[in-house]
Amino acid sequence: MPTHVVHPVRDLLRQVDPEGELAPCSLRQLLLGPGAITAVATTVEELLAAAGRAPTGRPTVALLVDPVPMTRLGADLKDLVERQLAERFEVRRVLLDDGHPELHVSDAVLADAVRGVAAADAVVALGGGTISDLGKLAAFAGSGPAPVLVAVQTAASVDGYTDDVSVVLRDGVKRTVPSRWPDAVVADAETIAEAPARMNRAGFGEMTSMLTAPADWRLANLVGTDTTFHEGPIRLLEVVGADIDTWSPGVRGGDPDAVAALTRALALRGLATGIAGTTAVLSGVEHLVSHMLDQHHAGHHLPIGLHGAQVGAAAVVAAAAWELLLDRLATTAAPSFDEEVLDPGRARARVEHAFAGLGAGIATECWHDYERKLGAVTAARGRLAEALRAWNRHEPELRRLVRPSAEIAAALRAAGAPATPAELDPFVPRPLWRWAVAHCALMRNRFTVVDLLMFLGWWTDAEVDEVLARAEAAVRSADGPELVS
Repeated sequence: MPTHVVHPVRDLLRQVDPEGELAPCSLRQLLLGPGAITAVATTVEELLAAAGRAPTGRPTVALLVDPVPMTRLGADLKDLVERQLAERFEVRRVLLDDGHPELHVSDAVLADAVRGVAAADAVVALGGGTISDLGKLAAFAGSGPAPVLVAVQTAASVDGYTDDVSVVLRDGVKRTVPSRWPDAVVADAETIAEAPARMNRAGFGEMTSMLTAPADWRLANLVGTDTTFHEGPIRLLEVVGADIDTWSPGVRGGDPDAVAALTRALALRGLATGIAGTTAVLSGVEHLVSHMLDQHHAGHHLPIGLHGAQVGAAAVVAAAAWELLLDRLATTAAPSFDEEVLDPGRARARVEHAFAGLGAGIATECWHDYERKLGAVTAARGRLAEALRAWNRHEPELRRLVRPSAEIAAALRAAGAPATPAELDPFVPRPLWRWAVAHCALMRNRFTVVDLLMFLGWWTDAEVDEVLARAEAAVRSADGPELVS
């Protein structure tokens, strides 16, 4: 007997945003728990009816999948879902494959997805975060009436199932672009429990960005480079984090209740991003470091690691960077700006030097984004100076939005998630990790704690080494010092 729960998403969002000030959410249903997979066809049918879609004959459903084998209680998951849909719809299975061990959202793959869903009444995206992103983009990009979109989640590895953006790989650079909300997300407990353990552990790593990124988001708001900050998404994240310490240790051993709690938490995180209207609420320094690693691996035609795993290890570093900033500002009466860092010519030279080994195209793309950020900081220089003068007033709020690096490291250890670059797969050698951390602020138009450290002249080689040493000390202090197997 199915025991999954259908969550009316809009009722939940009214609790955290009663004034309705945030971006509207078009996600109608979250189906979470045991037996949820049995409701895929019914959900599609209900959504088609609610949308007033009554096509002549049997509606057509495009089933988006990748080549990765997936099972549920020993049965082929893709065949199971296709048979269920075929009882009510004409089903067109669309296999997306770029020939690499792991699929990525490239322009070529997206073009295949758009062709595959053309004229479909509904799209069911069955797979991991990449298939979900492709489903959202393909359903968004097509001509004609927008199809109903249902995402069937197969691992608790990322939070992107429940938002309205997608991550694409263009010219070797990962970028977050607008797409669309799914109408429903189906997260079946039995399916997710059979996902590789490293996927769900990576999902916990993804979770840890909520312990660092909100502080970056608020900081950008205080200095005037981001006007989107709102307490509503923060309140939603507080719901997510309320009991995280009670279930996170169960993720290490694949406890079904812990994996179910992780799945729900990731779903709510995705909602926070969507209603905020920006990924900045959950994407700060820790995501920039992960994207830097992806750029390096893609630029050298190497396997790209699990996003969430990289984010988790980088969250320890992000927290350490915050600790450095807070310590410095507590002992510096009148911090001043480093004029060389603010100089556009010198800034461009830094960007080109940082990305020289990855080709001119990537350096140009990163400079395009960083130039805009530099311009915004220059324009808001007065507000930045005022934020520093009033730092004693802002500091308690910022401290509340970022957890200590030792706590994050301990949480990763408890969940069995990677906490250091050496534990990532593929292995990240220390020089590469240091490069990613040192230059993470140069790749994107997003203001974070590292930007403020740079503009104050506190991001030299010495400070980078100090932050890395703080992060390493945090991991050493965490329980369970053994490496992740």
